[in-house]
Amino acid sequence: MAKLLVMLSPPRSFSSLISTMIGQHPEIYGFPELHLMMRERVAGTMRREQQADKFLGPRGLLRALALLQFGADSAENVLEANNWLQEHMAWHGKDVLAHLMDLAEAKTGATYCLEKSPATATSPQALHRLRRDWPDARYLHVTRHPVNLHKSLVEFISHLPRLTAAEKTLWLKKSVTLWPMVQRNILDFCATLNPGQYLRIRGEDVLADAVPMMRMVAEWLGLRTDDAAIDAMLHPEDSPYARRGPFNAPDGNDPKFIASPHFRPGLPRMGNLDDFFRGEHGRSMDAARRAYLRQIANCLGYQ
Repeated sequence: MAKLLVMLSPPRSFSSLISTMIGQHPEIYGFPELHLMMRERVAGTMRREQQADKFLGPRGLLRALALLQFGADSAENVLEANNWLQEHMAWHGKDVLAHLMDLAEAKTGATYCLEKSPATATSPQALHRLRRDWPDARYLHVTRHPVNLHKSLVEFISHLPRLTAAEKTLWLKKSVTLWPMVQRNILDFCATLNPGQYLRIRGEDVLADAVPMMRMVAEWLGLRTDDAAIDAMLHPEDSPYARRGPFNAPDGNDPKFIASPHFRPGLPRMGNLDDFFRGEHGRSMDAARRAYLRQIANCLGYQ
């Protein structure tokens, strides 16, 4: 059976781009966001998605089932995928993930299957389920500077059509504390893993010089590191999930990434914590929270 590789990151951390790049390695199958670990059973996962107005289920999960189980990423097969999920509501999330991994291995011969759902790292319970159900999984921790992530998150929240103005204000207020909370979850979780079971990389380093970073990930997993394998990882646009899906499951990854999925190398401008603390959002934090944010940032190599 293929092995599981899980990417852990806060939302807005280049996770769609980097996971899709890694998923293009010839020996890796990259899934979209499945959300299967957020609840114990499929029934709970479906209820969670319906509360977010995604009535057919997680869009990435629907697209993966449509393609792997039913042969094509089409609107008709998304409905078939929903029917399949309705028939397997009592299954545990791990059972559906194992089923998808078997299908992916049979289709592509993949050694690893990569799952990336940023929501997982927001929930210690979801991380516990991962550790319990997949004790031998590998974990890739992808980071982004907290100031740049916050800017991206503010832009994302501001353009969410389903939120009222009051809800956007609340979300924007909470966005200041999202980064340290999620990073603390990931750091605590990784501390429970065996040596060599996880790897941490900075998203900015991937954007600045992707070839050695992709080669490092492949070598860590014991996979091919030849030029052809690494070149494939530089073409995330070749993934079947790097394009808009059918109308009833249009994304499954970050919509901004799907709209422009090519890798564009460049050196990102790093944020500055001192400047952030002097700004509107930074001033809303008390001294203890500012110190905590700086401590976590410094731990991850950011100033």
